[in-house]
Amino acid sequence: MEEEMNEKIGVTDMYMIHEIMSRARMPKPQTIPSEASRSARQVIIAAQRRAREFSMR
Repeated sequence: MEEEMNEKIGVTDMYMIHEIMSRARMPKPQTIPSEASRSARQVIIAAQRRAREFSMR
């Protein structure tokens, strides 16, 4: 009985170690939207807006 309990605890511990290690290797989530997630139209409009603002200086 005690051996079975130790085996269960060992498996749980190994699972927890695996979870911790896999989370440690995960890259940080991206906080700003990438160009790839925006439509080409949105990218062009933003570029035109920046160009207009730059030319007004």
